[in-house]
Amino acid sequence: MKRIEKLLICFVLLGFSLTALAVAQSGASRKPALIRDTGEEEEKESAQAPEPKGLNPALAEQNINIGNQYFKKRNYLAAIDRYLSALEYQPDSIPACEALGRAYEKNGDISKAVDLYTDFAMKNPNSPKASEFRTKAAKLQKYVVISPK
Repeated sequence: MKRIEKLLICFVLLGFSLTALAVAQSGASRKPALIRDTGEEEEKESAQAPEPKGLNPALAEQNINIGNQYFKKRNYLAAIDRYLSALEYQPDSIPACEALGRAYEKNGDISKAVDLYTDFAMKNPNSPKASEFRTKAAKLQKYVVISPK
């Protein structure tokens, strides 16, 4: 009798594990579907655009520092990502723009570096770095390859 009970428990546990595996493989969402759930809430959530990040110079500086570490390790894509995050927190950050331009150059994205330098110089003409950025953009413009269409 005990043997039958053990087999019965094994079959029940096996059934539960197979059901859980099937649910996991089907990609079912973690949110259980309710009978009266129309899906409107999910549509509203997906339709909303992500909120822009607020100005936060401390987080901008933190992202710049992390980006500098990636840059030193020659992981230019990760550095670019961090510098872009820094610019989301502080759009007029000169160190972030300067570092992002360097990372673009090292990564071979010369046209992005030129665009960045040019845009910054046009948006901030009174900045102490505006003339330097215009000069860099002019020098790098020679290396931008125009692709035939």
